[in-house]
This record gives sequence, C-alpha cells and structure tokens, in this order.
Amino acid sequence: MLELREKASVSGGAMAHHFPVKRDLGLAVIRDRVADAVRQTWIEPLRAYEDTWAAIDLIFKDIIAELTQRDRVSGCPLNNIAMEVSAHDAEMRELVSAVFGAWHEALSASFKADVKAKRAQDLDPQKTATLVIAAYSGAMAMARARQDVGPLNDCRTELAALLAAKYRRPCPTMISQRRKKPHAGSPEESEPVSRHEQFK
Repeated sequence: MLELREKASVSGGAMAHHFPVKRDLGLAVIRDRVADAVRQTWIEPLRAYEDTWAAIDLIFKDIIAELTQRDRVSGCPLNNIAMEVSAHDAEMRELVSAVFGAWHEALSASFKADVKAKRAQDLDPQKTATLVIAAYSGAMAMARARQDVGPLNDCRTELAALLAAKYRRPCPTMISQRRKKPHAGSPEESEPVSRHEQFK
C-alpha cells in the first residue's frame, strides 16, 4: 500500500478516503489500469492494422522488445489478478471476466472481418480468439516464472505458423504492413505500443 501511495503521489489520508479497504483499491485497479492496459496493448493495435495476424505478431514483437529492455517480467496484470485474487471475490471475478470478454470480442471481430474480406479462410473467429488469448497468457506466465522472454518468442513463432495456413501468406513481419484508414475523428496515425505492464 505504501508503494502505491508513493507512485500515486498522494497522502495516506487521501488514499484511505478514496480506498478505505484494499479490496476497493483492487477493484479500481481492474476497472482503470488493467482494462486500459489491455485496450492499449491489444485492442487498439487490432484496429490499426488490416490483417489480424499481422497485428498479433507486432503486438508480440512490441511486448517482447519492451520486456527485454526492462530485463524484468512481471507478467500480464489481467492474468495475475485472475489467478491470484478473483477466485475469492465475485465482484473482482466479474470485472476480470469483462476485461477478458472485451479482449476476446475485439480479436473475434477482427478475425471475422478477415474471413469476410477473404483474407483468411477455414478459420473460426471465436475459437481462434480463445487460442490467441490462452497461448499469450500461458506464455506470459511461463516468462514471469523463468524471468525470460523465451516462452513469448516461442508462442509468437508458433502462432504465426498456425495462422499462416489460414491466411496463406508469408509471416507478416516479412512483408510491408498495410495500415487501415483512420476512422472519422481519429488521429491520422496510431502506433501500437505495448503497455501491458504499464503499472507496477
């Protein structure tokens, strides 16, 4: 709690006023920080690139590069909370499930768009979205345990190989990336940057 106060630059009284118990702080972290980390790390990049598997590969690349630079792996905040806290609290479990749901929905919708546009075939959007999230979460847990990005590199390589059969094209890192046109009112460019471990 002291570390959180220092990082937030607030007094003990202010912290106690806004978060009288640790559970309230945990709920606020899930609503604000964890959900935002997933949105910035995964959901926004999925909307920025035309091909879903190109976006996924670049997301992995960004996360691996960031963790390598930090030389420390704290794991996926969403996965950490899901395993360590949410099983004991129904409200936390509901919030964690909602964040996973938004992540899964974004992946599924993006895969579905690729199938509709005939960029991919013989691909089940919902099941493939589940596979990507499960593979990433497991690889991040292994990376955290080993303090080594090797599992994430392996996961990135194997996901690219599996998706290559569905997209029938070379690995997206070997070809020029095609950006989607920005939506009306959105910035001209959107750079996907990993922030999945942006809070410690």
